[in-house]
Amino acid sequence: MKIQRNNISVILIASALGGIALVVIQLIWMRHSWQLAEEIFNQRVSMALCATIETYKGGALCAGSHCSISKNSETLVMTNVSHLPAGLVDKPDFRAELNKTLAFYQIDLDYQLSLSSTKKCQPDVYQTAVSLPTLNGKEAYLRMSFPNKKSFILRSMNVMMLATVVILIFVTVVLLLVNWSLMKQKRLLQTNVDFFNNMAHEFRTPLSNIGLAVSMLSKKHTELKDNQLVEVIRRENKKLLQEVERVLHLAKVENGDYALEKEQLSVEHLLQTAVDSLVMPIAERQANVSLEDIPHDLYIWGDKQHLTNVFRNLLDNALKYTKERPLIHISAKTDEQGVIVAIQDNGIGIPSHQREIIFEKFQRIHQGDQHSAKGFGLGLAYVKRMIELHKGFVRVSSEENRGSKFEVYLPTVLNTGLTL
Repeated sequence: MKIQRNNISVILIASALGGIALVVIQLIWMRHSWQLAEEIFNQRVSMALCATIETYKGGALCAGSHCSISKNSETLVMTNVSHLPAGLVDKPDFRAELNKTLAFYQIDLDYQLSLSSTKKCQPDVYQTAVSLPTLNGKEAYLRMSFPNKKSFILRSMNVMMLATVVILIFVTVVLLLVNWSLMKQKRLLQTNVDFFNNMAHEFRTPLSNIGLAVSMLSKKHTELKDNQLVEVIRRENKKLLQEVERVLHLAKVENGDYALEKEQLSVEHLLQTAVDSLVMPIAERQANVSLEDIPHDLYIWGDKQHLTNVFRNLLDNALKYTKERPLIHISAKTDEQGVIVAIQDNGIGIPSHQREIIFEKFQRIHQGDQHSAKGFGLGLAYVKRMIELHKGFVRVSSEENRGSKFEVYLPTVLNTGLTL
């Protein structure tokens, strides 16, 4: 449960960071779009001004002239211009020609024209260098500015800005809905976890009392010692108690409040203990369980109780998921850093599409709509989690109707107590 809650927290943080990144990217993109729109505007104004001066009165005023844009994209420089009348900026025909050219370049904006004898670069001011007879051949500068330039550029970007705002609002709403749904799922998950844990705690006490009462009843009334009904109560009570213990153990492990009590353990003894704990089910199914080639001096470093439960769960599955007489082979081999315990059966096998989910909680092997064995689907989830806490792993190979083989890897310890 803790892993899932952590995943939800990561998703929430990632979505928030993704939303912030999207906003930043959109702002950067809008800035570049503004710069591009301003550059296009500057180029159009420059070309309009050059074209107007070149075509004014048939081009007699600027024969052989050429125009260029300075590096700061704010100043239009015009050279080799013939004598330009000082009152040119006030001539209606010149302004009419300029308006016509600006309209051709799709610039419908109020502007201001002026002449100056000094060169002075100013933001958003376009100027040309001209030669005037009133200044004795010295250069003069024809300047043009647009007081409402920024508003004009903003209007040209209306569609783009509107689309950006709509996209940002849409993405923000989606992220908020997703995060709200995840938070709701997180609260529901925590509620379910608390419910199952509390239920398991509540069940454990009466189940323990039932087991104790059955034992005391059998001792008090010796004629009930071999009674089948009493044996059914004892067996089913033990199964329920084991399932409750699995729930509690998994809850403690995933909440991070459980510490393993590790010690040096004999592999042979662990496996034999697991087999002995299932004597009654083995006898009931007339199963043949064999321990093959397990070295007497093979040790592992781990928690005795939980590792015994791990192997007991695997053996219990081998017994439950077998239609014929169970044939179970248990073996162990070592490699350079650990030991691999293999439990092989002749059961119904595991379909390929279910092998990835059998180690998840509440997932069980089933055929069609019917589960082939009873249980809560916690056994293999418990096995996987415990083996991972012991720095090992578990894997399975299986064929349908031909059995399964579970292999558990665990670190080994020499009989001297040194970890390999």
